Amino acid sequence: MSGFGTQVEVGEGIQRKLYTGAENFKVVGVNPTKAELEAMYGREINFDPEYIGVTKVSDSDGEREVPQIRLDFYLSNEDESVTTKLQFYVANTHHKSQTGKYKVINAFGRDTWLDEDAIKTKQVPDNMQWYSADGVKVAKRGEVELVSFLVNLLNLPFNLDKVEDKSEAYASISKEEWVKIFAGDVTLLKNITQSTNNKIGVLLGVKTKGDSKLVQTTFNRHTLRQYIIPSIKKDNFKYILKDLDEAVAAGAFGNVDFGPRDLAIREHEITPTAISTENANQLDVFATAEASADDMDDAKDWLDE
Repeated sequence: MSGFGTQVEVGEGIQRKLYTGAENFKVVGVNPTKAELEAMYGREINFDPEYIGVTKVSDSDGEREVPQIRLDFYLSNEDESVTTKLQFYVANTHHKSQTGKYKVINAFGRDTWLDEDAIKTKQVPDNMQWYSADGVKVAKRGEVELVSFLVNLLNLPFNLDKVEDKSEAYASISKEEWVKIFAGDVTLLKNITQSTNNKIGVLLGVKTKGDSKLVQTTFNRHTLRQYIIPSIKKDNFKYILKDLDEAVAAGAFGNVDFGPRDLAIREHEITPTAISTENANQLDVFATAEASADDMDDAKDWLDE
C-alpha cells in the first residue's frame, strides 16, 4: 500500500542581499561580546565569539606557533542598508625576510623593511631618507594593515612635510597596549572608533565557500578615507585596485568577486555560466554515466567515520 503524509508549506527563508564595490561605513562595534551581538542583531545568538587563538607562521626564522587575535570591526552604512564587518588577524611575532630584514612600522603607521642595526640605532640608510625613523619598531604581523585602517578612519595627516606638530599624525600602538589587546582587552580600539564621526571606505566582495554558499566579505588590505568614494577623480581607486591586483596575483581572494572595476556599490548578481564547446561534455549525452574514481572514494567515506 502506498501513502504520503500531508504536505507542509515551505517558506522562502531570509534572503540576505550581498554587495560588491566600495562603500563608506560607520564603525558600530569592535569585538563585541555575545550580549552586544544580540543587541546589534536584535535576536539571540547560539555562540560565544572567540577572538583569541594561535597560528603558525613561517619566514627566514623558521616555522613557529604564536598567539593571535582576531579583530572584528562591525560596520554599517549611512542608511543601514548594508552591514558587514572588517576583520584583521594580528599575530604576536615579527616578519623576517630572506635577506634578513624585518618588517617595521614607525610612529606614523608607515612600514618598510630594515636590518637589525637600523632598527636598534633608529637610523635609516642614506638611500632611505624618505622614511622617518621616528618611533620605528618591529611590526607585528597584521599590525600595518590595522594601523592603516585607523589612520584612514581618523583622517590623520598624510604629508608630514605639511604638518607643524608631527604628533598630530602619530599612529602607534604601544607595547603595553599590545599586551592588553592579545589578552582580549580592545578598549583602546573601541575608544578610537568611538572618538570620531568619520566613516571608512571599505571594498565589499562576495565569497564562494567550499559548500558553494555565498557570503559577504571585505578586502582588509586597503581601506579608503571617507572622501575618496564620492570623489569625481577618474583614478580615485587606483591604489586600492593596485593592492587588490597584487593580492589576487599572489593567490589570495581567488574565490571572491569584488564586482566591476569602477567599484560602484551594487547588489551582487549570480551570472550563469554560458555553455560552450569549451566547458560542455561533448560525449554521448544519452550514455550511461559512470562514477568517477573520486565519486567512488567519496561513497566509501562513511566506512571511516
